[in-house]
Amino acid sequence: MRLLITYGLLIIMFQLTGCFNDSVYKKDKDSPVFQPREYYRKHISFSETGVFTGSSLAEEMKNEITKDALVKHAIVIKQDKKYVVAIKIKAYHQKKAEELSKQYKEYWEEKWKIPVEVTFTPNDYRKAEQLLRTKKRA
Repeated sequence: MRLLITYGLLIIMFQLTGCFNDSVYKKDKDSPVFQPREYYRKHISFSETGVFTGSSLAEEMKNEITKDALVKHAIVIKQDKKYVVAIKIKAYHQKKAEELSKQYKEYWEEKWKIPVEVTFTPNDYRKAEQLLRTKKRA
């Protein structure tokens, strides 16, 4: 008799804690797969909703320009409501740098409606590196 009561209590506890199929935490077919303790987090990125934080916009600019075959390195800094992009051109391609900088400047200003300055001289790149070391970037 005592064993029957114990099993009965175990079945009731399993039902109350949600260990059976009729759990409180049922998933729909469209719901994302969550890791433990992750069900309360937001799963929408800022870029999907059309909102860009300063850092995400700067990272996107840097990723876009460094994919170009002529660009060796790039630094993006936000200064006084505008973005300054300092690029380091690969060797022997300095003549194409001005055309490239104009192209990206026009593209970004049209895409995000923000003022952008693209610099390509080695001196400007070194200044941007120094600023990056001393100040927080966007």
